[in-house]
Amino acid sequence: MSKNLLSEKIKNLADSTGIDTLGFAEVSEFSDYALSSSPRRNPKLSLPDAKTIIVAGVYIGGLTLPVWTNPWYGRTSRLYLSEFFLDVVKPLEPILNLLKNQGYKAIVCDDSKEDGSILPLKLAAIRAGLGWQGKHTLLISKKYGTFLALGGIITNADLEHNTKEVPNHCHKCSKCQQACPLAALNKPYVLDRKKCLSNLLQNADLPKNAHAIMENRVGDCEICQQACPWNRKHLDHPLATHMTELFQKKIKDWETFYYLPDLIALSEEEYREKLGHLNTGIPYNLFRRNVLIAMESAKNSGKMANE
Repeated sequence: MSKNLLSEKIKNLADSTGIDTLGFAEVSEFSDYALSSSPRRNPKLSLPDAKTIIVAGVYIGGLTLPVWTNPWYGRTSRLYLSEFFLDVVKPLEPILNLLKNQGYKAIVCDDSKEDGSILPLKLAAIRAGLGWQGKHTLLISKKYGTFLALGGIITNADLEHNTKEVPNHCHKCSKCQQACPLAALNKPYVLDRKKCLSNLLQNADLPKNAHAIMENRVGDCEICQQACPWNRKHLDHPLATHMTELFQKKIKDWETFYYLPDLIALSEEEYREKLGHLNTGIPYNLFRRNVLIAMESAKNSGKMANE
């Protein structure tokens, strides 16, 4: 099968599995990747005869809970609720099978498995032409804003590589930097993880100055994304995509689950049963800590729990 025909077949297959955007990139080393010792820096460390990186994006902009505006309901993020908190994997399986059936080698990037995170997905997405890196360090797509969950495959199939990266359209805008309440974005295009609220909510060391900023957040933070002009239309009118129907069902399933008094009553076993599959990296004891802080914030808001 020719590279053009195989590339087209993969794109058509992706379209039918809920993937909203897809690109192909060449496999040279990511010399600008921060972790020089990581195998993610060089795709050929995972697949020596690799020829192509396939990068997929699933739009998650519509995955938000109306109850998040109520301080008595725990707030997370679109990525958290999407079940793609680590990597997009399941929608890529048909592409993986197609490649293998055609006689090619292919490996999916899957951070839920030990040593499974084999690609710097954001950098690979930029190389594949899916968007550019914003000053908040997230991928920005003209069409989808920052609301893309990413997944990737390394393969030795020679496909049609993107040859032109999307220009950076952030220009002089610094709204994401100004919005970050803990100054984790003081330097544009550099995230200070020690100050990032999303990261702090997963760690035992949560400074006191983060408590008030958390409000009702119990996992993850979208403050910089809320401020990004490229997300404005998505915040008010999310796009209808392949996954819309599935995500609407998820929203109904989660609508009342995040009521804070119910969350604090979860046993460790119930927590794992209800939320373990989200792969958020937040252990039970830290989740309870986050919920307790959120409850204190809700009490201070003056709004009654049963309103």
